[in-house]
Amino acid sequence: MQEESQNNHKLKFIIFGIVLILAIGYMVYAAFPGNVLYFLTVSEFMGSDEYHDGRRIRVSGALVDGSFHRIDNSTQSNFQLIDKSGGSADRLEASYVGVMPDLFFNPHSEIILEGRYEESNIFHAEHILVKCPSKYQAMEEEKGTPS
Repeated sequence: MQEESQNNHKLKFIIFGIVLILAIGYMVYAAFPGNVLYFLTVSEFMGSDEYHDGRRIRVSGALVDGSFHRIDNSTQSNFQLIDKSGGSADRLEASYVGVMPDLFFNPHSEIILEGRYEESNIFHAEHILVKCPSKYQAMEEEKGTPS
């Protein structure tokens, strides 16, 4: 009788362990695909047709001066991005519907677009993140001293 009770406890413990492992495995599996996005610069993205298939992707760059246009007093806007370093002539045509984040127009900011490149050859951003520059880096650049 006591042996059956011990076997039942062992069986319950094993079943609980399996259920716990499966639950943790499912949570890791469910969380992982949403965080896996390719992250490219404008020149990397424009230089390869591999990512022009409509998949969700992140592209980073800087706003091209004078390229921002809002459409008919709406929240829809079009703009262009270039590499932050300015070393490449590649430009990414982009559109976004929504309120622009703070520091979007700051010339020292790095802009990260998350969205899809459609057949219209326009990157349709679903989210925009702005990495604000270091306060000290921006001050050095304004003074003209190399960092």
